[in-house]
Amino acid sequence: MATLFMVSMMITGCDRDNPTPTPTPDPTPDTHTVVYRIDNQVNGLTLSPCFKMNVTYTDASGHQVTENSVTLPWSKSVEIKLPFHAEMAGTLTYNEADLPDTVVFGLRRGIGLYTSGSGNVEMVGSMSSASKENFLRLVTDHPDRLHFTMEKDF
Repeated sequence: MATLFMVSMMITGCDRDNPTPTPTPDPTPDTHTVVYRIDNQVNGLTLSPCFKMNVTYTDASGHQVTENSVTLPWSKSVEIKLPFHAEMAGTLTYNEADLPDTVVFGLRRGIGLYTSGSGNVEMVGSMSSASKENFLRLVTDHPDRLHFTMEKDF
């Protein structure tokens, strides 16, 4: 009987010495935000109000999202996981009858990465002005002047 009592104490005692470990939670990953930005002012020039802007950008799941007739300046923030391929494309559209006598066209745009609330968006681009006739001739000869594409890997 004493032997049976000792064996049962040893088995019971082992359970207390080796408790089941509790899982540790995964550490919270750093927060990353991609910011897409388009400005309608460069060096004191402001885009003529006759233009509309269609923008396509990469969302958090890697899909392309299009927003039509956005108001400028425009920006979009997307929470992401790294690595991430960010892409943004834009097209200026207009109605010829709405063009002013002097047309201001062009944009500044950029894609930036913010981690833990800090970062920046480096902007590129320029603005030009032309008479309505010269603008129409320019975009007929160079329709790419109304489009842009940017890509950045993070």
